[in-house]
Amino acid sequence: MAKLYLAAVLLLFSLQLFSQNDILVFKKKNKTIATYAKGSYISFLTRDHQMIKGIITQVINDSFYMKEEVVRYSMMGNDTFHYSGWRYAIGDVYALPKKGILIDKKNGRYQISTTGGHLHWYWVKSGWLFRTAGIGYASLNVANGIINNDLSFAEYKTPLAIAGGSYLFGWILRWLYTPWLRTGNKYQLRTIKLSR
Repeated sequence: MAKLYLAAVLLLFSLQLFSQNDILVFKKKNKTIATYAKGSYISFLTRDHQMIKGIITQVINDSFYMKEEVVRYSMMGNDTFHYSGWRYAIGDVYALPKKGILIDKKNGRYQISTTGGHLHWYWVKSGWLFRTAGIGYASLNVANGIINNDLSFAEYKTPLAIAGGSYLFGWILRWLYTPWLRTGNKYQLRTIKLSR
């Protein structure tokens, strides 16, 4: 009886293995950038520009199922929650993040993690550093003018122009930089059947 039970369990396990053969492949023309299979983490931007992050539970035909993983950090330790049942078609995926961009859930929604921004110079490329430096330099010069009781524009014209230029440069960088690789002609997300 034990041998029959063991054979049945092995048969069911092997059927489960063979039924899960599809994978997602993200390509730039003919070069593979990333592959996603059952159990892989995936982050992407939907057509309505909503960030999604989770673990793939199944890939079939032109869609995939996933479960959302939320990690809550506290002084007592970390709690991990999983919410299953999310289904997305490949057409729902608008863009995938560039390598090194981290997506975390903050204030109830997913967004790019600034704590992981040191990867690929995210703070510089997104212009955050230049915008912050411009605001800080302007604030410093205004505070010095208040302390010295001299707020004449002629004396602070050059420092305020430098601060404004730094902020404008950071704003232009933010406008030009995108951390996403958009699906379309150049980048494609496809399902590949390994065997059936």
